[in-house]
Amino acid sequence: MGQLNEASLFADDDALQWARAFAEFDNVELVSDQPWARTHRLVHDAKAAYLKVVPARQTAVMAPVLALAQCFPGRMPQVLAHDAARGWLLTADHGGRTLDYGASDDDFLAVVTTYARLQAEAAAMPALLTGLPQPDIGGLPQRLLDFLRPAVESGPGVVQADYFLGAELSATYHQLLSRRMDLLTAHLQAAAGLPATVNHGDLRPPNTAIASNGDCVIFDWDDAIAGPAGMSLHGLFNGCVVPSILLSGSAAAQAAADTPNGRLVHAYVDTLAQAGYASAAALRASLPSAACAGVMQFLLNFAAFPGEKNRKDIADTLTLRLDDLLDLCDVLTTRQPALALDLAFDYEAMGEDRRAQYLFQDHLLRHPDATAVALRLCAVLCRRGEREQAEDTYREALARTPDNAALHAGLARVLMQRLALDEAHTHLDRAVALHCSTDDSAEVLSTRTRLHDLQGMQAHAAVPANMPLLRYSDADRAAGEVPPEMEALGAALFEQYGTLQIDNAFAPEDIAQLHDLFMERYEAYFREDDHPDALRLGDKRYMLTVDFDGALGQPGVVGAPMVLPLIRKLLGDECVLGAYTAVISLPGSADQRLHKDHPALFPDTEWHHSLPCFAAQIIIPLVPLNEMTGTTRFYKGTHRQATDEAEAMGAQDPLLPLGSCLLNDYRCAHRGVGNQSDQVRPILTLIFNRPWFRDFRNYAQQPSLRITEDDYSAMPADLQRLVAWWMEERRNDALVRSVLRR
Repeated sequence: MGQLNEASLFADDDALQWARAFAEFDNVELVSDQPWARTHRLVHDAKAAYLKVVPARQTAVMAPVLALAQCFPGRMPQVLAHDAARGWLLTADHGGRTLDYGASDDDFLAVVTTYARLQAEAAAMPALLTGLPQPDIGGLPQRLLDFLRPAVESGPGVVQADYFLGAELSATYHQLLSRRMDLLTAHLQAAAGLPATVNHGDLRPPNTAIASNGDCVIFDWDDAIAGPAGMSLHGLFNGCVVPSILLSGSAAAQAAADTPNGRLVHAYVDTLAQAGYASAAALRASLPSAACAGVMQFLLNFAAFPGEKNRKDIADTLTLRLDDLLDLCDVLTTRQPALALDLAFDYEAMGEDRRAQYLFQDHLLRHPDATAVALRLCAVLCRRGEREQAEDTYREALARTPDNAALHAGLARVLMQRLALDEAHTHLDRAVALHCSTDDSAEVLSTRTRLHDLQGMQAHAAVPANMPLLRYSDADRAAGEVPPEMEALGAALFEQYGTLQIDNAFAPEDIAQLHDLFMERYEAYFREDDHPDALRLGDKRYMLTVDFDGALGQPGVVGAPMVLPLIRKLLGDECVLGAYTAVISLPGSADQRLHKDHPALFPDTEWHHSLPCFAAQIIIPLVPLNEMTGTTRFYKGTHRQATDEAEAMGAQDPLLPLGSCLLNDYRCAHRGVGNQSDQVRPILTLIFNRPWFRDFRNYAQQPSLRITEDDYSAMPADLQRLVAWWMEERRNDALVRSVLRR
């Protein structure tokens, strides 16, 4: 049941008054409110009727709908009254149950067999078919490309796909499909092998019902067209690919014959054949093409529905069906091996790695010794994060071509990403010994350097006195992306030790600018006093909440591109920014007491130390941390130990140049070392946590974040996701306060 929409009821008041002449009702429910029609359920006691109101530009659909209802009573709702000129249609309730996508297999079989028998009968009704729209199937590909072409002027009341999808996405689909349109055009030719009949246009479970007498009823025929059977199968199979594969006669089709979808499509074919519409062989040959044509026609229908209502829903529907057409192109491509690699390379060039992967894999099944294709496939798999599959592919290719240097080097890079460093070293040595090309040699040497660095950082962290260290190269930071092997090592070190120093995470000149801004903005806190909005953390040391604006709120700091991917690996992709503060240590401050930032979540258990990390802190020094300015002294491994055991485990005093930062588990014991210099020592602290966690301990005196609505609106979407929880809570608090003041 739809929600009451008073505006829609008011707009349809004349139609409702008209309906009272033909049906008694005392309750009106708006059950559907779409750009192409609104439907009201009119209820009186246990009886109901349905009033459909179509917009003025769509009233031409009424005549075909009425003709169909007259031809197929019992399989379509009974028409109680109509006013075709004004687009009003009143139908009787079917008295049964409307289906949904969770309907039983028997219900779906009832739909397809009823529909197939209706189509077989309609094929023998030329007068009925003449009154229906008859799309030119051969012209559908070009019409679809025209629809997808952005920035094209359309006629009045007509829009292009970019109205729903946006110019960039629409242009991408246009480019992809234009390069594959010859495939689709050739594929559509087989549809001519079937006679014309009526096609529903939007045949899906919510447009069907099982009546009280057990018969299947099909309604909402507004998009009905004349054409070969199968043009509406996409509504039952979420596109045309599934029925196309099931009707292909392939091994996959035979294996799926006894699945629900397999039984459904074969019941459709068998019913049409038994009813005399066409032979089963002709149906299997032509229905896939008709289904493809139906998807194209379905997409084109949306051009007639501009307006903000349901715009996003339409965009989602367009995306699903356009992706389905591309999936069909991929299936068709695999049947033309000479073409498949060209289109795979095209996908790869456009960043469509998932589709390139499918075509590369299909090629390798046919040509397992195609080493060059195996290398391209592995590169695609690595970009998609499918590293285990990439490793398997490298190993399979090496089993066939054991003396290929590029395969050894590629496998070594994948092994590095799961920290199998010894085996990676073996394969890199083999790649060098095989005298790979000059370009490959440079990459292999670069990989060997990175491998040596990884092994060095592992060994460094294992020394008790050393702070675990992750050191980015200048090239890493310039690229703005965390290399997979560095992410893996950083996560492993953090999980083992609970703390991590990350060198070269920020540009030193950017941190220097932040320092100058911070010193200017927060100078009032650079004296020993009881600041009402700053928490005292010990001798001459204060924590204040940083204003989320200007350079201090920029994505390069708060989003920390060289650290946040590591945080998300540790805390999950849904982690949030729980706090953004600064800690100021004034000259002459003493050492802090040993502490952890938050008590254990389940202190009465024996296993709470073994829990995964629930919050992690990034510490960004705005001055170098050295023997004079002091640092934060950590006790690595204490995230798995009680606080009182920390001293016995030994401490690490990390020294950080500008651009470096510290990362620590919220449970890792530490203390701020005193500031023996004559300058203020400010550090920025960013607390990231799992979305369900709230720090109840540290923010009684001040908020954990300070963000205005303007600050939030100016943030990029990725940064907004990190702090949306805070904005929602503040808005809810404001609403509660406003209610209490009334």
